[in-house]
Amino acid sequence: MDIIDKLEDQIFSESNSLDKNIDSDISRTLEQVKEFVHIDNSLAVLSDLANNISYVWVGAFGRYLGMKEGEHSIIDSIWEEDIYKRIHPDDLFERHLLELEFYNFLKQQPASERLHYATRCKIRAQDDQGDYHYIIHQSSFIRIGDDGALWLALCVYNYCFEEAPSLHIDGMIVNKKSGAILPVSCYDNCSDLLSSREIEILVQVKKGLLSKEIASVLHISVNTVNRHRQNIIKKLNVSNSMEAIRVANALGIL
Repeated sequence: MDIIDKLEDQIFSESNSLDKNIDSDISRTLEQVKEFVHIDNSLAVLSDLANNISYVWVGAFGRYLGMKEGEHSIIDSIWEEDIYKRIHPDDLFERHLLELEFYNFLKQQPASERLHYATRCKIRAQDDQGDYHYIIHQSSFIRIGDDGALWLALCVYNYCFEEAPSLHIDGMIVNKKSGAILPVSCYDNCSDLLSSREIEILVQVKKGLLSKEIASVLHISVNTVNRHRQNIIKKLNVSNSMEAIRVANALGIL
């Protein structure tokens, strides 16, 4: 779950520029999402990045996750932890990697194009009997700030009527306007999250070397090594070096 922290760190650093007093836009969007869930029978989570809050609407699909159809709740977070608990840990990790790639991908796009893209994947989630089955997860941003900063994110969960994924979660980024599909088999837009020196140090950490030993190998001070290690953990926003190695490996950084 530490990969969530990495994404949160990037999101909040950008969303600080958003106007947090845009109640009319929020109200209008909430009504639109509510109507969408009623029509789609799905489960939707609208996350307000500027205010770190989420709104959850439960359609018929919610019963699969043990939730009450027609239920509406507000979460003091942009992450739907109660739903995450139902998702297979391996698929949850990959889904968050996909979201991290998506977020960095969008930052490379013109602001006028950012709302045209979405992610799509197939993940295993437990039903109310505790059995795992594949469901569809889709996410997109549906509002941006005047300066192009990503603001309102929409995650939609629903039944999967397709075959099981051929590879991992079949993660992809889709252009909803053109129909273009970008399969995500690697995380190119996350490749430069760490500096070359930080990668050097993480490689040594992966070998099992202590900070003092790394300092000797790279001919730098222990304080410099420790500072870089702290920066690595902060950039990947994980709780320890082992998690940093796991995330870096998954992103293709190492």
